[in-house]
Amino acid sequence: MLLKRGAEAELRRTEFLGRPAVEKYRTPKRYRLEALDDELRRSRIRTEARLMAEARAAGVSVPILYDIDPIENKIVMEFIEGPTAKEALDRGGASARRIARAIGRVAGRLHRAGIVHGDLTPSNMIVRGGGIVMIDFSLGGKDDGAEARGVDLHLLREALVSAHAHADDYYREVVRGYRETMGKAAEAVVRKVREIESRGRYT
Repeated sequence: MLLKRGAEAELRRTEFLGRPAVEKYRTPKRYRLEALDDELRRSRIRTEARLMAEARAAGVSVPILYDIDPIENKIVMEFIEGPTAKEALDRGGASARRIARAIGRVAGRLHRAGIVHGDLTPSNMIVRGGGIVMIDFSLGGKDDGAEARGVDLHLLREALVSAHAHADDYYREVVRGYRETMGKAAEAVVRKVREIESRGRYT
């Protein structure tokens, strides 16, 4: 069953050895040379799988990888049941603020491990047992610079502002959680987010 069709991939609900699973298939792009497209899709599959493994090692909950097929350009992973963090934040209240802080801690763990997610939005987080499960590392990479980390947090802030009336409250909680995990290193990233926002105001 097709769950989602994105610009680069399709997500299908499936089973793996009797377990509920999701298959992520990197779709071919006809505008690319076939050999180049094959190599690019294989590379992105390998990168996404590696980032998920590294995130898990860094203490971030991610779906369990069941199978990686670089020939067919697909990954099969655990199906995570639960609302997205966006849906949970929509409900408001104290639990939403706890989730926002948990989002900040998760972002901090990723950045501390040198991982930038690339699409760090509440829609790419699933709430399970009060914690956050990060999904979709397809735009992620390795970068421990303040600029890349700042862009990650800036995207998160933009996603909050565009979808939630209490975005400022939620972002404050995100930053609190981020500081808890990143310690003093958080300050340079928080300053970078302000700098990125100021660039946007004058362009």
